[in-house]
Amino acid sequence: MSQQADATMLGDVQSLVRAHCPRKSTRTAVDFLTLYRSETTTDPLLVVYEPRLYIIIQGAKRIRIHKSSFDYDQNHYLVATVDLPLSGHITRATPEAPYLAACIAFTPEEIANVIAETRADPGLRSPLHTSLGLSAVTPDLLDALRRLLITLGNDDDRAFLAPMLKREIIYRALQGDQRHVLHEIADQKSDASRINRALAHMRAHFMEETDASTLPGLAGMGRSTFYRKLQEVTGLSPVQYRKRLRLQEARRLMLYENRLAADAGFAVGYESPSQFTREYRSIFGMPPHQDVSRIRAIGIERYRELNEAVWV
Repeated sequence: MSQQADATMLGDVQSLVRAHCPRKSTRTAVDFLTLYRSETTTDPLLVVYEPRLYIIIQGAKRIRIHKSSFDYDQNHYLVATVDLPLSGHITRATPEAPYLAACIAFTPEEIANVIAETRADPGLRSPLHTSLGLSAVTPDLLDALRRLLITLGNDDDRAFLAPMLKREIIYRALQGDQRHVLHEIADQKSDASRINRALAHMRAHFMEETDASTLPGLAGMGRSTFYRKLQEVTGLSPVQYRKRLRLQEARRLMLYENRLAADAGFAVGYESPSQFTREYRSIFGMPPHQDVSRIRAIGIERYRELNEAVWV
């Protein structure tokens, strides 16, 4: 396919996303497809990325987890295979050329089914199995997304074709640079799948003082193996993982329930206000009272519309 044809197809996809995503976030009639749109860049926000394919159609984004960062745009898509708390923000967007993106949800079973039917090659396994990675957008993948977006305009087409197009998109992703990661998460007995079960437990119980010694058992691993594999998959320790979830909740309490910083920190499990302030600043870039004052000066609903809505 020529570069001109690629550019034409990308333009078609951008037009379709614009047409079907009039707001910051649109959950489409296709249950696994969410579209995003923003005419401005956003602040870094702490969010949880669930297992998804994230495809930028226009604009750019930066996400950061622990000490690693990923910058990507319309030339790459991101594969996330476990529940990850990370910091992210849109870095390129204007009213004339808004940030446009598509999010495709999948399950390990759906990936496993495509692997079984196509006998997809897992490729070379990296010595470090991360849960987040970038692959180049190919014309075949972009075309499958274009055809999926077209079905939004016809109920009969959508009901019949959307499931098949989802399988095609998974198939295309299984040919990309992150195929070994997708193979891992599709195997319920793999290290990545077992780690994800422990992460799901931590996410459900992050407000509790969960005994970390129980986590290896949830993953079906020995203690040293579990901690090593958790670091490989997420780049985080259990304490760091829980901390990000707690800080996200503390910010919500201060903004939307008018809790004072010390009270919000205590509510999510911090006993030391100074520790809460220090760790909050390490994630959000400023101490909690300054962050909240800045947002209230903008207007909480306005800030939410500009920044948070695009991550819903």
